[in-house]
Amino acid sequence: MSKFENDNKLIKVNGDIKFKLLDVLKANNITRYKLSKMTGIRYDTICNYCSGKVSLLNKEYLKIFCSVLNCQVSDIIEYVPNKKRKHL
Repeated sequence: MSKFENDNKLIKVNGDIKFKLLDVLKANNITRYKLSKMTGIRYDTICNYCSGKVSLLNKEYLKIFCSVLNCQVSDIIEYVPNKKRKHL
């Protein structure tokens, strides 16, 4: 659960963020450990990005991931709307 889910000032969104870093690593035959060594980003942090246990994205990390993996941010994260969409 995100710490923002109970904030009544934010609009409710019918969707989620899908983290795809692990897919990119597998496609490039790079382990989380190796990415940690290549980037200097803590292994636990990379594991959190791979498993989707991130509530706030670090822009610098995304830039590093994209540079090292030669990819775009959209290759790493994606907004996925839920199938049943509620009308406003």
